Order: sequence, then structure tokens, then C-alpha cells
Amino acid sequence: MISEKQFWGLIQQSIEQKNSIDKNEQGDCLMEILTDLPVEQIAGFHNRMLQLREELNSPLMRDIAFMMKFGDNNHAFQGFKNWVISLGEEHYQKAKNSPAYLLTLSDENLFVVGQAYFQDLNFVASGAFFDKTDLEFDDWHIALQNDIDSSQNRKLPKKEDKSKDQDLER
Repeated sequence: MISEKQFWGLIQQSIEQKNSIDKNEQGDCLMEILTDLPVEQIAGFHNRMLQLREELNSPLMRDIAFMMKFGDNNHAFQGFKNWVISLGEEHYQKAKNSPAYLLTLSDENLFVVGQAYFQDLNFVASGAFFDKTDLEFDDWHIALQNDIDSSQNRKLPKKEDKSKDQDLER
């Protein structure tokens, strides 16, 4: 999985590269940016996005999404959380710490056609993957799983490390 710093750098790059106030264009920019990356990093971007989106789950965030007309079902709430991510790291952190912060946003450049919803974020990484490769749908899922597996392997201590620790305790 790519680091949060890398992830937010890519989001910021997509914000800066869009040519209009149409936030939908950010998805196109992000897909172009991702297409230039290795497949492993594309999968890592998607997995990091899923992790960050999961971190936005809270009853208060759901209430704010409902007030902004995107919390009445899981699909809408997912698009709402994608929108929060698409705003960039600063807005994301403020919203994560205090979801009511989102109610203070009034800059039309932050919204997708006037709405706090950005479902396209679900598809930019897979779109980049398929643009970059001639692989199948199953291969995308394999790339995602490989990224998860490699991330988990880095965090697990090796068996020989445990035995060294045990020897030191004796």
C-alpha cells in the first residue's frame, strides 16, 4: 500500500491539474496521473483510499452526510466519503476530527456539480489499471490482494526474529 503522504500528494496533484471548477474533472486527472505509475502503486492507491474512507465511518459523519443529502443509504454515504477524500488532506483531517466542519464549506470549487458526492473516486485506480494493461477484471483483484499481502508481510515479524528475542530472554 502506498504511504498516506504519497496518496495525498497524488490527490493534491489532481486538484491542481484540473482545468475547470468541474470537480468531475479531478477524477479524469487522477486517472491520468495513476496511469503513469507502476501497477503495484495503482493498487496501493486504491487500497489506501479504501482505508481512509473506512476511517471516516462514524455516526456523526453519517449525520452530516444525511444533512448534506448523501447519508440516507450506504451507496450515497460512500460517495460522500469519497468526496471528503477528494478535497485533499487538510479538509479530510478537519472533517475526520470534526465532521461538522463540512457544513462550513461554501467554495463551489469543492463540490461536484454543487453536491458533496464523488462516486468516481471508486473507479479511477481500476480505470488506470485497465488503461495501462491489457489484463482482465480478475487481474485487478489479484493486484489489490497482492498489495494487501505485501503490506501485511512487512508488518509481521519474521520467525527468526522471535527466536532471537526468546534467546535473549533466557
